[in-house]
Amino acid sequence: MRAGKCKNHYPKNFAPYTIHGEDSYACYRRRDDGRKIKVRKHELDNQWVIPYNPYLLALFDCHINVEICSTVKLVKYLYKYIFKGHDLISFNLLDQKSSSAIDEINCYQQGHWVSPPEALWRIYEFRLTEMNPTVYALQVHLPDQQFASFDKSSDLWYLLRKIDFSKTMLTEFFKMNKTNATAQNLKCLYRDFPQHFVWTQKTKTWS
Repeated sequence: MRAGKCKNHYPKNFAPYTIHGEDSYACYRRRDDGRKIKVRKHELDNQWVIPYNPYLLALFDCHINVEICSTVKLVKYLYKYIFKGHDLISFNLLDQKSSSAIDEINCYQQGHWVSPPEALWRIYEFRLTEMNPTVYALQVHLPDQQFASFDKSSDLWYLLRKIDFSKTMLTEFFKMNKTNATAQNLKCLYRDFPQHFVWTQKTKTWS
C-alpha cells in the first residue's frame, strides 16, 4: 500500500473481454457476476483477482502469477526478472553496547556476494546466459549503405585495410543464392534463410 492505495492499482475495472491497455499491459477479462468472497473481514470480487493458473499453482506449490507476454514492454519486463544480475545481501554493523535508536538509512550497505557455484562457473569461464534458438537481427539496407560498427578506440587505418565492410548478411544472402546449389534449391526468403544456414561473424559468411 502507498498513500492508502494499492501500488499495483487494485481493484481493477470489470471487463467483458481481455484487451491490450494503453500502457501495453493486458487488461484481463473480469466478469461482473456478483460473486464475492470474504477474506480477512473484507468482501472481495473479481476486481481483486490476480491473473493465475490453477495447474501451475498445484504443480509448483508456490506464489505465482501469469502474464500474457505479447508486447515488447512485457518482454522487457520478463527479462528484467530473469537477468537481475548478481545476488546481493544487505547488512549493517551494530555496536552491542550502543542502546541508541538505529538509523537504518545511514547504516544500510550493499555487498556483492558471489556464491561458490557461481564463482566456480566464472573461473572455468562457462556461459552465464544463452538463448535458444539463436535470434538473428537480419540487416536490411540499400546498395552500399550498410551499417558499419567498430570500437571507438580502434585503429581506423587497420579497419580499412583488414576488414571488408561490403560484406553483410544481406549481400552474402544474395551471393549464396547465386553460387550455392543448396541455397538455390531451397528458394527460401531472406527471413527464412537462418533456418538452414548459420552466419559466421568473423568471416562474414553463411555456412
